[in-house]
Amino acid sequence: MNQILKVALWTSLLSGCVCTPTMAQLPTVMVQLPYQLLQLKPDDPEFTKVASGQIDKYVIAELKRKQLRPPGMSSDEQFLRRTYLNIAGRIPTYEEAKAFLADEDEGKRLKLVSDLIDSDGYVMSMFHFWADILRAKDDFGNGINGRAYQKWIRDSIEKNMPYDKMVHELVTAQGGMWEPGNGAVGYYVRDRGMPLDNMANTTRIFLGTQIACAQCHDHPHDKWSQMEFYQMAAFTHNLSNLSSQRRYPSMDSPEARENPQARRLRDIDRWVKYEFLDTYIVGDGAGRIKLPPDYKYKDGKPNEWIGARTMMGKSLRHLKEDKDMKESRNRLADWMISSENPNFTSVISNRLWKRVMGVGLVEPLDNFKKGTTASNPQLLAYLDKLMLHLKYDMKAFNKILYSSKAYQLATNPEQVDTRRPYYYQGYPLQRLSAEQIWDSLLAITIDQPDDAKSGRFTDAVMWRGRPVLGNKTMSQMQKEVVAVQPENYPQYIRDLAKEMDKGYGGDMMMMGRRGRGGDALMRASELPSPTPPSHFLRKFGQSDREVIENSSKEGDVTQVLTLLNGHLEKHVTGNLNSVIMNKVRSASTPEEKVNVVFLSILTRMPTDSEMEFMKEEAERGDDGAKNMIAALVNTSEFMHMH
Repeated sequence: MNQILKVALWTSLLSGCVCTPTMAQLPTVMVQLPYQLLQLKPDDPEFTKVASGQIDKYVIAELKRKQLRPPGMSSDEQFLRRTYLNIAGRIPTYEEAKAFLADEDEGKRLKLVSDLIDSDGYVMSMFHFWADILRAKDDFGNGINGRAYQKWIRDSIEKNMPYDKMVHELVTAQGGMWEPGNGAVGYYVRDRGMPLDNMANTTRIFLGTQIACAQCHDHPHDKWSQMEFYQMAAFTHNLSNLSSQRRYPSMDSPEARENPQARRLRDIDRWVKYEFLDTYIVGDGAGRIKLPPDYKYKDGKPNEWIGARTMMGKSLRHLKEDKDMKESRNRLADWMISSENPNFTSVISNRLWKRVMGVGLVEPLDNFKKGTTASNPQLLAYLDKLMLHLKYDMKAFNKILYSSKAYQLATNPEQVDTRRPYYYQGYPLQRLSAEQIWDSLLAITIDQPDDAKSGRFTDAVMWRGRPVLGNKTMSQMQKEVVAVQPENYPQYIRDLAKEMDKGYGGDMMMMGRRGRGGDALMRASELPSPTPPSHFLRKFGQSDREVIENSSKEGDVTQVLTLLNGHLEKHVTGNLNSVIMNKVRSASTPEEKVNVVFLSILTRMPTDSEMEFMKEEAERGDDGAKNMIAALVNTSEFMHMH
């Protein structure tokens, strides 16, 4: 079936309005998976086809109810660029674009989706998604390195860990953060000393519910009470780390202020405690907690001990108020991912829908409060059923979304207001993220951009930016430190200082194809996380990872200057060895040079008027090529996904 016929069939389904009650008027949302789907295995291509087709039916039904008509299907050029940006986090290279557009296979779109979801680019792109949500960063404060936590996130994506298992590991994590495969402990290390804030983050991320206000008083705009907040906090109360539990002696002394050797021992002591003992989480959660001393409500008394209790649902299950209660965090995690929790599946279905489609079925994503309805309740209910059927396989779920005709619609010509329900009458125009812009520029600068890796997730022991202790790893070091008893600790620090003197290794700072550290030419996921405030990525809105999903897509003048006078000149147009400059230089005619620039940057060929305008520049050699590249990179078309 050719593309024109597909568009005709899609739009014909939308003709004629059938006015029925909106989903908000219906008492319940009854949705079942199609019988045909249940007979297929999820890895069968037919399963993806049937599952995505059902999404289209729900979208079409809602558009008919709202009397809305989409703009038709996207062109191959639009689909190619959009899909690379969404899945791989960058625009396609010149060769990738040329190959896809020349392919006449009717199934090339679904093949592209499948190939990209299995690529390194998918892992790199999804890393930003989860690192922003989980606030994973290089520096947890006090010199604690967050590499192990970030590596756990990256490995979970690469292994396609089911979402429910991923959450269960995060919530129940204990032991050493540097133990192999135990980086999930970073979820608690990240909020060490702030257990109530950690619980507020947990409910917001995984339950789509903001209860932070209830930490101090009954929520003014939602049903949650301060009592309910503390009942939830009881599950994770009383976690500690080895530093506080064992009371290791301090190497600090008045002498350390004057004597360099004593000062060095003090610094190594602090480093060992912060890096290896503070990151060793102990305890299963107490299952009970004291109400605050200023508690003022009738359902409890100040400083009263209360037991853990789950939130949501009609029948809230109490746990025993026992001082010796074990495994309260495991019970919390079991409840969170169980069918007793009405929000868990909907929250991740909605998060992934927004990532793919641009606007959530529920907005904001963490606003699943009582009375909130989805813009398309039947569609969300179907996605939940699908997610459960797939056993929380996020790759398979994403593949189905990207394979839908709803995703493949052309761009909505009207501006989308995310404060209002959106019914997917066209793909919403949106600015690229900082990481997408950086990685797209990388795609026109170096060959094989997805191979540009830093090795920053190394397990090597680092001291002040340099590797020490020879081939010893952080996991080995943590095991060694944990085995030291407090009475032997001072001597251990002295011996360690001598070992460090002998064990300096080479400089392992990240090196790119050109530049070093945060200026290296490699994928954004391979750079310091987050980058320094002065870096390109931060200027374009990269999250500082201090709060959940703190990135920005707002534009300002400094971004224009950064492109015109900074990164673009330094690495792309000013670099005669950049991929795009080489390709333009090797083109034999002015028309061919213009085609190379347009296909490389905008993933399309120029119009007749654009060709006529650009030909003069193409005839001016390298200077003309620089002008063409700078002009297209600074266009709104390059900066947006459409």
